Amino acid sequence: MSQQMPPMNAIRVFEVAARHLSFVRAADELGVTQSAISKQIATLEEFIGAQLFEREASGVSLTLEGRELKQSLAPAFEILRGSFRRYSRKSRSSNTLRLATVASFAAQFLIPRMRSFEDTFPDTRLEILTSDRLLDLSREAVDLSIRYGAGEWQGVVSTELTEGNLLPVCAAEVFHAHGGDLEKILASERRIQVFLKNEWHKFEDDTGRPRQGDRQSFVLEHFLVAMQSVFLGQGVALLPEIIVRDPLNEQALVQIAAPVSWDHSFYLSHLPGADRQPGLCDFVSWLKTEVAMKSD
Repeated sequence: MSQQMPPMNAIRVFEVAARHLSFVRAADELGVTQSAISKQIATLEEFIGAQLFEREASGVSLTLEGRELKQSLAPAFEILRGSFRRYSRKSRSSNTLRLATVASFAAQFLIPRMRSFEDTFPDTRLEILTSDRLLDLSREAVDLSIRYGAGEWQGVVSTELTEGNLLPVCAAEVFHAHGGDLEKILASERRIQVFLKNEWHKFEDDTGRPRQGDRQSFVLEHFLVAMQSVFLGQGVALLPEIIVRDPLNEQALVQIAAPVSWDHSFYLSHLPGADRQPGLCDFVSWLKTEVAMKSD
């Protein structure tokens, strides 16, 4: 099969040289010699069978084929730059702190308290990235992450941020419709299940109730989706205290029974030694104080 693409390095060299119209400046940008630039351009010219640059005493200029190739490549390189722009690493002396967290924690706890952080630390800029996957902090230019799990992640320092308790909650309208009677609520309302290991089995075990099986469960597998379902009166759910704290204080949700102990919770995770980074210690201290304030 014939080769359909020239070497990517040659394409990259051409893009830089065509942008600068100078082999010298292209060599400076790429950190190579001018001879290396010339060789890569020659490789590309041989591949397409046409001359791309006119060599002149004052420098270089693009031939017709060179101008056409530059125009064709420009959109592709702009897409590549845009794709990698968010991953640009910043200096460790920067006042920007990059935090990765699950969407539920960001939406239900962190964002409502951002004004407090900004007022307390006006010189620190916080970037929040939301992701449910386990990020590699060493490769993805993230200073700190808030993860939900058992806290057993290798290569990072993890500190439990909250107790592993799940609160049984329902919408206030549902609670009042059943006169606040727990037995009526449990008998009438659908159970929303988030975890693969059904958390309602743990609730039944803790309260001495017989197992109901999974037939009553409405499986959603995401805290935010489960909360929205609860808000809409579509059932009862067992959710982390820190996620439902504000709706409980605002009386939009009602806790209907005692907390259920769970083997997962929210953790702060960072690379070893990262706690010496400017701004990170301040954020961690502020966040722990906010988490400890369990009621308004």
